[in-house]
Amino acid sequence: MAETGVAFSGGGIRSAALCSGVLRRLLQRNAKIDYLSCVSGGGYTGTAYLDWKYRHGKKDDPKWHTEFFDYMRERAGLMCNWQKTLGGIFDTIVLLLLMLFVSVIMPTIVWGSYVCPLAYVIDFIFGDLLRAEDEVEEDCEDPVPGPRRPRPTAGGNATAGERRQRCRIRAGSKAYARIVLFSVLAILFLVLYLAAKKSKTALASKLYIISVISGLLLAFTFIPYFIYYFFNLTPYWMQLIIFVFSIFVWFFFPVLRRRSSFVLVIYLYAYFVYWKVFEATLFGVEYSDYLFYALLFTSGITLYFVPGLGAIQQRLVHVFNRWRLQKAFYTGASVGSTGCGGIGMEDFFLRTFCIRPSKHEQLADNEQGPLTLGDLDGVKPQYLSNIVVNEWLLGETEEELRYELLVFSPTEIERLDRRPGQDQFEGKLEPKDIKLSTAMATSAAAVARHMGAYEKSTESIKQLQIVLGLGMGASMISDLEGVKKENCCWKMLPFLIELLRGLPLVTFPLVYFAGGSENWVAIGVLIFFIVLLVMVILAVMNTGSKTPTKLELVVRWFITNIAFVRFIRELLAVTNEGPMPPPILRLSDGGHIENLAVLPLLKKRLPKIVVVDGGLKTKDIEWGESLLDALELARKKLHCSFNGMDGRDVIEDLKEKFIYTPKGHQPRSYRFKVTYYEKEDEYSKGTKVGEGEILLISPRHPTKGIQKEEPLSWKDALRDIDVDLEAAKWGESPQQDTDEVDDLTFCCCESCHSFKYQKLSNCLCGVFPQHITANQFFTPRMFAAYHREGYNACVEAEAAEFLAADIEIEVTDTA
Repeated sequence: MAETGVAFSGGGIRSAALCSGVLRRLLQRNAKIDYLSCVSGGGYTGTAYLDWKYRHGKKDDPKWHTEFFDYMRERAGLMCNWQKTLGGIFDTIVLLLLMLFVSVIMPTIVWGSYVCPLAYVIDFIFGDLLRAEDEVEEDCEDPVPGPRRPRPTAGGNATAGERRQRCRIRAGSKAYARIVLFSVLAILFLVLYLAAKKSKTALASKLYIISVISGLLLAFTFIPYFIYYFFNLTPYWMQLIIFVFSIFVWFFFPVLRRRSSFVLVIYLYAYFVYWKVFEATLFGVEYSDYLFYALLFTSGITLYFVPGLGAIQQRLVHVFNRWRLQKAFYTGASVGSTGCGGIGMEDFFLRTFCIRPSKHEQLADNEQGPLTLGDLDGVKPQYLSNIVVNEWLLGETEEELRYELLVFSPTEIERLDRRPGQDQFEGKLEPKDIKLSTAMATSAAAVARHMGAYEKSTESIKQLQIVLGLGMGASMISDLEGVKKENCCWKMLPFLIELLRGLPLVTFPLVYFAGGSENWVAIGVLIFFIVLLVMVILAVMNTGSKTPTKLELVVRWFITNIAFVRFIRELLAVTNEGPMPPPILRLSDGGHIENLAVLPLLKKRLPKIVVVDGGLKTKDIEWGESLLDALELARKKLHCSFNGMDGRDVIEDLKEKFIYTPKGHQPRSYRFKVTYYEKEDEYSKGTKVGEGEILLISPRHPTKGIQKEEPLSWKDALRDIDVDLEAAKWGESPQQDTDEVDDLTFCCCESCHSFKYQKLSNCLCGVFPQHITANQFFTPRMFAAYHREGYNACVEAEAAEFLAADIEIEVTDTA
């Protein structure tokens, strides 16, 4: 029999609720579904259904279906459930503490640990030059008032005139040296940055890292100098204007714009450098050598914990989101009573010592524990998770993008653009290595540091997201099977490297406190920064060659095992170029490429595909945009062709029959044809290899969509499976009237739903069926409304009948 597929789109809990209604109808009619492709919110429903099916003997049954949909409805407030007041208060406190911990406490610890070593290095190398005016004024008659370092007086028995002449000469030479320093650093930064942007060779990464170092040195020398000699002497109102203008330059100067989010971090570091170099008073704290070296010693101790703390900061939001989702919708047999089943140390730390060989290929019957994709092998429908892999360039064409769709399934893991005979993950990353909830939560990482097609729109805040840990994107070791096979010595080596990295900052200050020379501190800090520089160089090297060299293998090991190297690589957005997968996969929401999850089904050339569009639409004209975007990608990547059912161009047909339709007559579905082609190369026209039909399902407002004169009750709608739904939970009928949906304003609790809040809610978080995706605080009533709309749309579209109907399929054997 011809295979069929269903695609559940992104859209958070809104889409999950809509897709659940479609799923109820398809299950009721025993529709044949071979593949279930999900992205983002659609995966909430899709994976939860498969989890329940697995735990019920891998068989469908109306009894547990009813329990499943009731279960989802009651837990619709997955992030903050206010159905019970105490529970809602607790969830709110947890969310606030999470943001405080991730975005305030952790950045302060992680980034603060490097500020003392940096200030010491700047003072050691450039301090005398930056303080030149200060030292010269020691010999002058009228020194500028302010904090000064004690210097031996030069000149001996020289007259006042001779001292002034010497003062002018020295001042002129030092001023010239500073101008040269600032100019050279600025020119190096700009020239090397532009050269790195234009270079297409491996030299680009080296040029780029030198430009970054030059820019940072310029910032950490010029800004402290400016603060001391000019900024502090201006009135407070002028200081405010200068500060705002400097931020304006960062955000609007083209070369600096991509790094504009670093402005706050750089300014804070610069102020600390100013405190050290000029021994000034900062925020009421007066400088002293004892205090500074004590802080330097504390930095060395903190650096031992920074890799772990940084890993937690970067992944905690993702893990929290995954925990809430699986706890809300999965069975207790899979996630346990607390919902934490399957979440382990490896989800926080990408460290080899946390990863051990799998205990089983598949779960035994009735065995408790988290499901992996491998466990679902043979379970129908076959699950396809749509995820974006970022910063990976195959390098086959000049127009290639740095991101692509990565499809996880129970049988394989592949890039959408993978060519026949090309299996980048064979023997490295297997479906049994991927937990079902991981695939679901990663596909739903709508807010991530790497955003696929939306990368340019978030360029200016990407670094800020990394600094503050704001993002639900995931990281995954690409050669997990190889890591599992490493012996204990290799597993302990990362600990040894981390120990040696922070050792100079701990031991050498102790020598100073014990009465040793300050030179020991300088040696310790110098060694520390040399080690960091080596790691930075490793972080920017390419690792994607088909046949990696020994050096590339060493670099891949460091990226996989050393947190600082991984962090720098992500911070600088280093792209892996070549067919070999990056050592660490940077994964985000599949909707960052295509939000309907239809591309994997088109690649399989299925003759029947149902697509449920639960994505955000702010106005009626947008109902066809997601489909048109998906079709355009399918044309480019998969060589598909699309037409209306009567042969008309699909774009014009879609506009006339689905988008530009009068109010009260807007259909909830649109049907069209797809023709599949195989191209031998980029110059050939392609050979037709198959054809099929696609049915799009979308929600409509009761006043806009088609309404039946006599609504069908739930009892009649579900008569063939002898199930009746509680009217108090699901309403009287799949069809809804205006009064039932227009009062679904705001979120969190039922008391928020009121007609008097309608206009305000529409401005802040939308109204049915267009509640914004950011609103993930649904109530059971809101979930039921979208569920009913999904069921009603599925009935109107006759989707179950569409999947069951036979069509003439023309397939050409191209072997």
